[in-house]
Amino acid sequence: MTDYVIAIPTYKRAETLKTKTLAALARYKMDPKRIYIFVANAAEADVYKAALDVNSYRSIIIGVIQIGPQRNFISDFFPDGTFIVSMDDDITSFMEWNPECPRNEAELPDLEETIHRGFELCRREHCSLWGIYPVANGYFMREGHSTELKYIIGSFNGMINPGTRNKKGIKLLLELDKEDYERSCRFYLRDGRVVRLNDVSVKSAYYTEKGGNQEFRTATSIRDGADKLIEMFPGLATLNLSKKSGKAEIRLKDKRTPYTH
Repeated sequence: MTDYVIAIPTYKRAETLKTKTLAALARYKMDPKRIYIFVANAAEADVYKAALDVNSYRSIIIGVIQIGPQRNFISDFFPDGTFIVSMDDDITSFMEWNPECPRNEAELPDLEETIHRGFELCRREHCSLWGIYPVANGYFMREGHSTELKYIIGSFNGMINPGTRNKKGIKLLLELDKEDYERSCRFYLRDGRVVRLNDVSVKSAYYTEKGGNQEFRTATSIRDGADKLIEMFPGLATLNLSKKSGKAEIRLKDKRTPYTH
């Protein structure tokens, strides 16, 4: 069994965190001693402590502002090699692909088993990042996992912590939008693969929930993040403007010639 921690970066969402992600974790009977909540500053820490009625077993850590730098802070906070499960603060439920159910969707029966599965697949595939299907829609999900370059969504994923300061460390440069695409590419380039569980997903608010990245995100910041990502990874990332959201999105595919890692 894998020993792991759960890291939740959050900003101006104390009630959301309490009623959504923490409530979901409680339903799955996850050990609260594993949970670390990362906030932006001391004032935010006071708000969260009051809202969550924090006991000594749940840690609230003062980190930094903006999600990219906060991800780096989390990576440096834990020792290299730590098994870290990263979760957004607005997750309402977990689901799995099941063709015997309506819409091919069923509630995920065992979150801890899924976490262990992700890390075990990383060990088997000799890589350090795993994630889930990015869209909670059973019609698009499939059984099993993949290891080619895929988008590992930031809302729920696991990594064997590489740190940011050593030669094989991974430090994100994007501060806000597309930082999870950047992480997907950097781990893929380092390890030659990333694991994605294509039969598991989460339901959350993403662009609509108040607080969090929405305090800073604009159409301009989204496009800027996309443009910077493509500049960083020209053989892996291309711009996708066809989404109904009207926002600048990214397609990930290794188009380098020859195919090398």
